[in-house]
Amino acid sequence: MNPLKPIGRAISAVGRLFGRMWRWIFYGILNGRRRLARRKWADYVVFELDGELTERASSQPWYYSLLPFAAPPLTIEGISSALRAIAADPDVYGVLFLVRGAQLSLAQSQSLAALFARFRAWDIRENGPNRAIEKDVVVHLESAGNASYIMAVAADRILMPPLADWNVLGLHTEPTFLADTLAKVGAQMDVVRIAPWKTAYDRLSRTEMSEADREQTNRLLDGWFEAMVTAISQGRVLGENQVRSLIDQAPLSAPDALDKTLIDGLAYEDELPALLGIADREARLQPYPRARRYLKRKPRPTSTHSLGVISLSGTILTGKSRQFPASLPILGDSTIGSATVQQTVRAAAEDESLDAVVLHVDSGGGSALASDLIWRELSLLARKKPLVAYLGDVAASGGYYIALPAHKIICQPATLTGSIGVITAKLITSEAYHKAAANRFSLRRGKNADIYADSRPWRGEQRDKIEEAIETTYQAFKDRVVAGRQLSPERLDELAGGRVWTGSQALENGLVDELGDFAVAVERACQLAGLPNDGSVAVRTVEFDKPRMPLSAKALGLPDSSLSIPDLAEFAFAVLGRDWSALLGSDRIWLLADGLPRIRW
Repeated sequence: MNPLKPIGRAISAVGRLFGRMWRWIFYGILNGRRRLARRKWADYVVFELDGELTERASSQPWYYSLLPFAAPPLTIEGISSALRAIAADPDVYGVLFLVRGAQLSLAQSQSLAALFARFRAWDIRENGPNRAIEKDVVVHLESAGNASYIMAVAADRILMPPLADWNVLGLHTEPTFLADTLAKVGAQMDVVRIAPWKTAYDRLSRTEMSEADREQTNRLLDGWFEAMVTAISQGRVLGENQVRSLIDQAPLSAPDALDKTLIDGLAYEDELPALLGIADREARLQPYPRARRYLKRKPRPTSTHSLGVISLSGTILTGKSRQFPASLPILGDSTIGSATVQQTVRAAAEDESLDAVVLHVDSGGGSALASDLIWRELSLLARKKPLVAYLGDVAASGGYYIALPAHKIICQPATLTGSIGVITAKLITSEAYHKAAANRFSLRRGKNADIYADSRPWRGEQRDKIEEAIETTYQAFKDRVVAGRQLSPERLDELAGGRVWTGSQALENGLVDELGDFAVAVERACQLAGLPNDGSVAVRTVEFDKPRMPLSAKALGLPDSSLSIPDLAEFAFAVLGRDWSALLGSDRIWLLADGLPRIRW
């Protein structure tokens, strides 16, 4: 035994004691100042939802902060932390959400709805069941769309301006197929896939929707629509058939929505202080950054334990993670680099202060090789520590693949997941060059040196090789699922083949363990690690400060996920020159769930 360890534990214990004493003193000073500023207390704390909302804050390159339009987006994690602080103040009457141009997905609205319920539970726990003030949640909607209204029905009161519309119209998707369009310019997409439900690239390789694509899209729409109907039915205490009828009558004016008990009142924003008035005075409404200065502070129990969080968002590729200054086709605005993730996971495994890890995945997949490399690192981590996966809006194909090592997989009812299948493609441009009177000549050394060239489709032995590679990858994918989810191969065949599922459907089929939000994933990680579930366990993002063995030459580069100045130059030249191979590297076989229904929530 290391003789320095007892000394280290003693020093840590003394440090924690002094830390608790300091918090008591500091909070006493703040609460004393608060009592002297009673007129500045907020009756309702205001949050504005306008624009993008993310689950957790992502690390940004330093130069993003210099851009006037690059303010960090509001996060569900940040709102949760704020509501927890507000719940502890016995003098706050509630919270008000001003919903303007919020860009919410259905899964995010479900997370916010769960957060509202958790806020009420925090209020009871902090202030007792016989508290003088029962905090309520008020949502003011400038316009009620699908996702924003699903969030709002979990509130205590829904208000709208008199001329607003209730636009809960249901679900609509209208995919466009571009095979004929590409043919007009002399291009075509050559696709090799496993199973008809793997519909990535259908929009580029087909002229119309396949029966498998139609069946899958209808199944997803059914799942999402039922989730919407159930939420509205429960939130507004209406029968499900009545809810369906009301959706069919939409759009409705705000007065009609009020008459049909879909909302609770009509009010302009300036009328809210009077409408939410306390006794004979108007309510004091203050945004959270100002209101937090005068919230009552309570020392919370602290634990020596902590959980690590690894957030992975974007397309999965080999190499290091990247963030792009603009969204790209397929890649989006960020990539999950296997080299970066390997180092991050190793850091989590070696960090003795982390008792468990939560993996947050929001990805439609990508490279098969990169997904497998990440799967391997997470499998090793899961042997050392409890690992819980939380699936965001989309965790399908490669995104689902990397979640398989987790001891528990949590997702929202509206999450898209599954897509157990493999696909690859290349764009054939020889005819386009011919139409442009550009003559190319092919010279090669090696029989298959041109296997990925865009001059001609795969034929003969080369196509056989591509199909063999895809079949091998597909079998490996299925083996991972069988081992991770304890499904029989026969049962898996009914769920695989590229089929995509909503979270609710995935739970019914055994692909995930539980429905819930990120907080539920944290609770399950605490349970698996034998830690208290009272909020005392610190939750922190896992970062790595040095390369950890085994290393590759590429892993010796920048240890963070930022896009460096050389990366920016590479990005610019690749986009301007249409050289996507500079960004995609040698990743050719994809665990990709692209081409999913595009829904306006």
